[in-house]
Amino acid sequence: HLAESILLRVRRLLGERGLSDFRETQVDLVGTEATYGPHARIHGTREVMLRIACVHDDPRALTLFGKELAQAATSNVPGIFGFAGGRPKPSPRVRLTSALVSKALVPVRVDLGGESHTCAPLSVAPPAVTGALAEPGSADAAPGLGATDTTVPLLRLAVARSGDKGDHANIGVMARRPEYLPFIRAALSEAAVAGHFAHVLHPSRGSVTRWDLPGFHALNFLLRHALGGGGVASLRMDSQGKAFAQQLLDFPVPVPRALADTLGTTTARTPA
Repeated sequence: HLAESILLRVRRLLGERGLSDFRETQVDLVGTEATYGPHARIHGTREVMLRIACVHDDPRALTLFGKELAQAATSNVPGIFGFAGGRPKPSPRVRLTSALVSKALVPVRVDLGGESHTCAPLSVAPPAVTGALAEPGSADAAPGLGATDTTVPLLRLAVARSGDKGDHANIGVMARRPEYLPFIRAALSEAAVAGHFAHVLHPSRGSVTRWDLPGFHALNFLLRHALGGGGVASLRMDSQGKAFAQQLLDFPVPVPRALADTLGTTTARTPA
C-alpha cells in the first residue's frame, strides 16, 4: 500500500533523527466512498486520490513528511501523478473545549445609537412539565398497510440533514408523510444507527441518542464523539458530519409491499 510505505519510511527517518512517532495519522482513498466505511460501493474504480494526514508535536516531523511525498511520485509504485500541487506545510491543530460559565461572570452590554446600555442577566425558571408525551406507536399500528415484508431506502420515506456540535454530530430525520414515521422509528433505533455509524464512533466513548420531535413527524439523533475531534482538530475528510444524513438515507427500512409499490422502489442500497 502506497500510504503505508510512505509512513513507514518517514517513521524510520523520524527515529534516526531522535523524533517520536506521529501522534495520529489518517489515510483516505478519495473516490472509493471512504467516508462510508463498510457501506461503501466500489464498482471498478480506476482513479483515486490518496489523502494522508498526520499529527505530531514537533513541526519538523511534519516538514519531513511533506518532503517525502515527492519521492513517492518518482520512486514508488507506478501510475502515480498529481504531486505538482506544492509541498504541504505544517499548521497548528486547534481544538474546541466547551465549558459552562455563570452568567454573572459575563457582563452584557448593548451599544446602540452611540449609547451604551448595561443589561442585567435574565432569571427565567424552566417551564413546568404538565405530563409526559405519549410514546409514539410502533410500525404495527400503521393503519391498513399490513405487515412489513420488503425494504426501501430511508430516502424514499424521509428527508434528513446533519451537522456538527464540537466532536458530536446531529442528524435530523423528517418523514415525508406522517404515516411513514412509525416505520422509520421502528427501523432507526439507537442501536441500529450506532451500528450503521460504528466506523466513525469513538470505540469507547461513542454513543447514539434518539429523540422524538412531536408535531414535526421527525426524529433527532445525537452521535457523541463521532467526528475524530471535530472541526479543524479532526483529520477526517468529513470533520463536521455534513454527509452523515446522506449516508443514513441509504438505510433499509422494512415496510409493507403495498406501501413500497407506491414509492416506486422495493430495494435499498446495499454494500459491495
